Amino acid sequence: MNSSLRQETPQTLDVLDASTAQTVQSRDVAVKILLAGGYEYSLTLKSDAALLRSLIGAFLARTQGKTENFLFQIPIDDGQSSLCFTSEHLVGLITNPPLMVRRQGNTTDGTSSLS
Repeated sequence: MNSSLRQETPQTLDVLDASTAQTVQSRDVAVKILLAGGYEYSLTLKSDAALLRSLIGAFLARTQGKTENFLFQIPIDDGQSSLCFTSEHLVGLITNPPLMVRRQGNTTDGTSSLS
């Protein structure tokens, strides 16, 4: 593992509108969670939701060579069920509108697109 890699946490990421590169004001975002084995689950989250930032943070951690796994327990069906998976099974995220992430306070470095 490269010790020079900076660990991204949900608190250190800005969620940006991919079309304007501006910080997204709180609004609904359709999110499709892609899981290993071809499984997927769609839900709607607010663009400033802690869960969205956690999903992005877990996905980015894997791209930086981090091996820690996190458990996601997401209430679904109006709280009658829950979707549970570990971050190692998170393959991708599709968002509508398209979002980008950037380290807070950084205007150029570390920007990644999610769509």
